[in-house]
Amino acid sequence: MTDLRTFDQITPADADAVGGKGLSLGLMAAAGLPVPPGFCVTSAAFRRCRGQSLTNGHDLARHIAAAYRVLGGGLVAVRSSATAEDGAVTSFAGQQETFLGVQGDDDVCAAVGRCWASLDTERAVAYRLRQGVSDEGLAMAVVVQRLAPAEVAGVLFTRDPLDAEGRRMLVEASWGLGESVVSGRVTPDRFHIDHDTGAVLERHIHSKTTETTAEGTRPVAAEKQNQPCLDDARLGELAELGRRVEQFYGDARDLEWSWGEGRFWLLQARPITTAGAAEREQVRREEIAALVARAEPNGTVWSRFNLSESLPEPTPMTWAIIRRFMSGRGGYGQMYRDMGFTPHPSVDDDGPYDLVAGRPYCNLSREPRFYAGWLPYEHSFNVLKKDPQKALYPTPSLNVARFGPLFWLTMPARLPFLAVQSLASGLKLSRLTRTFAERFRREVLPTFAAETANGEAEDLAKLDAPTLLERLEHWTRRTLVDFARDSLKPTALAAIAMRDVETKLRAKLGAGRTPAAVGALTTGVRPDPEADLAGAMNELAAGRLDRAVFLRHFGWRGSQEMELAQPRWSEDPAALDQMTARPTGGRDPEASGQAAAKEWHALIAEGKFTPEELQALQPDVLALHNYLALRETAKHYLMRGYALIRRILLELDRRYRLQGGVFYLTPEELPRLTKGEDLTDLIAQRRQRRATALSLEAPPVLFSDDLEALGRPAAAVEGAEEMHGSPLSSGVAEGPALVLDQPRTNDLPAESYILVCPSTDPAWVPLFVRAKGLVMETGGVLSHGAIVAREFGLPAVAGIPDVVRRLHTGQRLRIDGGRGTVTVLPA
Repeated sequence: MTDLRTFDQITPADADAVGGKGLSLGLMAAAGLPVPPGFCVTSAAFRRCRGQSLTNGHDLARHIAAAYRVLGGGLVAVRSSATAEDGAVTSFAGQQETFLGVQGDDDVCAAVGRCWASLDTERAVAYRLRQGVSDEGLAMAVVVQRLAPAEVAGVLFTRDPLDAEGRRMLVEASWGLGESVVSGRVTPDRFHIDHDTGAVLERHIHSKTTETTAEGTRPVAAEKQNQPCLDDARLGELAELGRRVEQFYGDARDLEWSWGEGRFWLLQARPITTAGAAEREQVRREEIAALVARAEPNGTVWSRFNLSESLPEPTPMTWAIIRRFMSGRGGYGQMYRDMGFTPHPSVDDDGPYDLVAGRPYCNLSREPRFYAGWLPYEHSFNVLKKDPQKALYPTPSLNVARFGPLFWLTMPARLPFLAVQSLASGLKLSRLTRTFAERFRREVLPTFAAETANGEAEDLAKLDAPTLLERLEHWTRRTLVDFARDSLKPTALAAIAMRDVETKLRAKLGAGRTPAAVGALTTGVRPDPEADLAGAMNELAAGRLDRAVFLRHFGWRGSQEMELAQPRWSEDPAALDQMTARPTGGRDPEASGQAAAKEWHALIAEGKFTPEELQALQPDVLALHNYLALRETAKHYLMRGYALIRRILLELDRRYRLQGGVFYLTPEELPRLTKGEDLTDLIAQRRQRRATALSLEAPPVLFSDDLEALGRPAAAVEGAEEMHGSPLSSGVAEGPALVLDQPRTNDLPAESYILVCPSTDPAWVPLFVRAKGLVMETGGVLSHGAIVAREFGLPAVAGIPDVVRRLHTGQRLRIDGGRGTVTVLPA
């Protein structure tokens, strides 16, 4: 019948019927590998009977009971086997239910029903969303399998993910059933063994105080707690079994196994779904090769400043669109042209930023070419090499040595032209400073606001695919080229005004006092009322502004809003509620104005400004205030158009059932999608490579003569406490600690965090979605937490006793998952 399939009836064509786990077990059994006998309740039964109670009177229940008795009755394992499970990219480790030691017809049928229900738990849904697994066609088969005897159980990586050379296997083992290892309740014994010979290369024996049996968890006898679970002979047998499984599948696998009654049993074999050390090294070499190709003969410096603050880790779609925006032909370059500068043709397409290991870096060789044109302005490689900190706030200088003989020979003829050009540019900037704000508010903003309001009202679901692509191009150009060339000007004009104010203040107050004086002068500057996001959020938090009204004016804004894959507040009001849960006390505009006036008069007195000096300074201060306010107003409207770009991408994602995968494509690839090409493999590859690239250590400044720094472990921080544990998942991350002893998702910090916990089971998965790294007191390389951390691209370390007590939420941590270290950074 179609509802049940015994292991010996399963063929490669049955993947949808029996799910990933069921297919693997059936095929291995047919190949003569030591798999405990069993059968599958198929996905067809799930689709037909989902939600029904499998009682004695149910036809399916009678068939399950009969198959269970043919199996011999007694203790069995009832295990979920979703149709998307144990794939090459996603393992679904622990996301659906498994029940061990089930006995009796009624209990077996009840366990099948509970496996079905586990497809829709919060943790399973969160995992699928993070991994981009579509719910379309997803179904649940269930494996019912004789419970294998287990004196010892554990996991085996046939290729150690942390071994860049691929010569080692990795074994973790503990007493009793494998649930102790997979759940992370114990820190298991760990063995590194030679792949080809099975010889033991390293052993790490841990104290194993509990074991899981069919009856539940119980203490391990004292004399066995620190005793190795497996001797060298059994490890050699296990290595041989691993090689047989590799030979059968043709690739590396991670295996769950048990040892009992004098033999090994295979309980699961799935692809290694995460990048190991070899893959990370390959991506590192690719990234370095790309930088070598972009480096200039005289040296290039890459710095993570400016854009990296608002867009730290862009998805491929976001980066493709932002790269156009920041190019010489985009809004960024057009803004410079409007202000009298001549961007060099070499930046027409590339712009000033490169994506390095998944992060935007400013290429300091290209950056000056936006405003210097053909003049040899540069960020001196040698100067920055001596003091890399200067690269984080770089200032270009003119290198006259780069002028060739022809320039000096023609200099007399050039001088009048250059003088006129410089004068014209200065006059243009002066005119812009005087007139732009009024024109921007009167003409540009109302026009763009009306257009975006019409765009928001359009029903995208009624548009055909070619029209959707036309709309995407329209709003990308309208927002990030046409509107952006104006919306970026307030930032540039504010910078010019600030430079002029600083120059005048420095002459009267001195260099040491000037920065604080400028800061005091600009305190309390606020955007135009309709764009005052901070004020509106404060009013919302204090209960003085209705949420519906807030969303009507600010719904297109959101956290990490430069990333197109991130939801806006109108899509996810719950995130807004969390951010405004605690009122901040409010701001008094009148009091702020009085304080600013007081500070102004104090500075005038302190600097002993003459009336003439004051008359020269005052217009610059007013311009600075005006353009600082207008900068935030301009961004507010830019984000409204940007949200329309996201809205179109979401419609394409929904229409083609990509589950967020559209953000791993580029605009140029979308016509292939709309013409019916299946791009799911490309999306999966991009997800995997991006996660691997982001796991590489990336210093804030990179020099072309030391590109090996990419992926190099960070130097020890003086005064920092370093804790050592077991490396579980490679990568380096820094962030605030979130220390929990139980999984909870309320009151999470706004910033991505390093999750610190005793161990994890699937209930913790929703917390992984916003985590940057994982630290556990117990757990091994194939514990649930380690598997999911690697799939999510998170560095992970375990085996640090009492870490939940030793750390507290908010401490700044650096985690190195390849070395197994957790560093508490100085405050």
